[in-house]
Formats: sequence, structure tokens, C-alpha cells
Amino acid sequence: MTMDENIIIHILTGEATLEEQEVFYRRLSESEEEEEIFYEVKSLWLHSSMNHHSIDVDSEFELLWNKIKHPKEIIAYSKLRRILQYAAIALVILGIGGILGYLISQKSHLDYDSGIQRFTALKGSVGIIELADGTKVWLNSGSQISYHEVGNQRLAELSGEAYFEIRHKEHFPFSVRANQIIVRDLGTTFNLKAYPEDKLIETSLVEGEAEILSSEGNILAALNPGDCAVYHLEDKDIEIVPVTQNVMSAWRDGKFVIRDQRLEDIFIDLSRWYDVKFKFENNEVRDYRYTGTIRKSTTAQQVLKMLKLTANFQYRIIEKQSGSDIIIIY
Repeated sequence: MTMDENIIIHILTGEATLEEQEVFYRRLSESEEEEEIFYEVKSLWLHSSMNHHSIDVDSEFELLWNKIKHPKEIIAYSKLRRILQYAAIALVILGIGGILGYLISQKSHLDYDSGIQRFTALKGSVGIIELADGTKVWLNSGSQISYHEVGNQRLAELSGEAYFEIRHKEHFPFSVRANQIIVRDLGTTFNLKAYPEDKLIETSLVEGEAEILSSEGNILAALNPGDCAVYHLEDKDIEIVPVTQNVMSAWRDGKFVIRDQRLEDIFIDLSRWYDVKFKFENNEVRDYRYTGTIRKSTTAQQVLKMLKLTANFQYRIIEKQSGSDIIIIY
């Protein structure tokens, strides 16, 4: 099978059409060796996107070559080198060797009629936006944000998770709407987690001050650094709990920091990063609790192997040529 860099780029970034995906994975399935190589390259892609470094093709090739269990022929060496070079081309073209924000900008657009800018982070990546006013926003995997200015106000709307370093301007306030609440900046760095499928919205304040408002504009809470406001969507109730900064910023640093979380909730975070779906056949393990730190450069299978060391479950993976793979927990 001969791959070209355009197809590799489209597959890795999730921009491939259904037809391209079907052709690619069908041809990939014809060679177990090249299928294994491709998933190693995909792991390398994710690792590079999280660590912001340029890629040394030769050294990375040697690392991957040593991981292949049965290198039998010289032709396999040349194939692996060629595929790694394709991956390196994709990484250079997409700017992952130092310009991670490209993953955001290529998924953004401006609605000229309304002046709204929209940004989307690709699955399995963290992107950085710098707005014209100097505000910086980190977007977590699969998150979306829109931004526009109306009169003397800066307004954003978030679906997913983002970390904000807002350039405070006394007469030019910055507000972020997330589902039923609004976070109003008072000179602020904060993390906001508001995935549409979640039953909670979490606002964690790193420094400065912030207010949590209802969608009608009523003040629900005022936050101090180290506070996390947990808003329950069903009850429309809010509680303030303490949170440490390393937990708030962990996802930006390429880590899953897990603090006494249910296995089901852990899998929700894993599904967003690895773009997989989890299904439970063993409901007893849903409430198993786990504490630990996992690097996001770790593959999904490695994470599962780590978790099952302490939790009594097994798993199997159903691979899909199009759409997300399904991991059955039993």
C-alpha cells in the first residue's frame, strides 16, 4: 500500500471524508504490519501535539523500530521510514512542531455579518487562541468557542472545556456563557468545564476575581482563587468547593489528574480525548473509584491496562472504519 501525505493528514486531523476513511482503512486492513505501523504513527502524532516539539524523524524512527516485535525484511524498514516521513510532513505542515494554535485556526471562521469568531479544537489535541485584546484561551479536545464584541462588552460562548487568561479592561468587561450560567471577569484566570452532555458546569478560579451569573443576569456566586463553583443543571443549584491549581491546569500540561473519581466518569474524559465510546456490560464497576495521574501521550489501551490492575474488569475493543471505536467493559 502506498500512502500519500494528504491522506495521512486528513486521517490524523479527522478531516477525511467517509469515502476517504473507507478506502484508507480497507487498504490498511490488508496488511497487519502496516496497520500496526499506522497506529504507532498516530500515537506519535498525539504525543507531539501535546508536547509542542518538533520531530526528529530518524530518532523517532529508531524508537518505533525497536518497538516492532518481528522486523523480518529490509523492505519493512524502508516502508516504516517512509510512513514516518509522511507523518513528519503532516506535523510540519500543521505546525505541531511549535505552533499548536494552527489546529485551532484551521478550524475557525468569522461570520462577517455578525462579527462572530468561532474556534474548534480537534479531538485528541489542545489548542491555543490569542484574541486581539491579548486574552489567551486554551481549548480542550473537541471543545468549541465563539467570540464577538458588542458595544463595550466582550462576549464568548463555550461548549466543552477552556482555560482563560483574560486581559482585564475596566470599561470593557469579558463574559463567558456556558449553558445556563455566565462567568463574568473581574481580572481573572479561570478554567471552565461545560460539556453539553454533562450534568454539571465547573468554574475553577486560578487568580483574580470572578462572578457566576444566571442566564438572567442574577449573581449566583463570587469566587476567590482556589474556589470551584459546581453548578447542577437539573437542580439549578450551585456549591463552592476547593480545588488545587495542578488539577485545574493538568489537561493543558498533557495529563489526566484523577482524584477519587468514579470509573464511569473517568471513561467520559478518556472518550473525549481518544475519540472512543465506552459501553458497560458489567455495571458493578461503574462506581469503582480511582486516584492517579496519567499522561495523555499514553495510548488508550495502555490506560485501560493500568486501570484494570486495580479495578476488577475486562475489556474488548470493536474497531470501526468510520466513527468512534467502541470499548466494551465487562
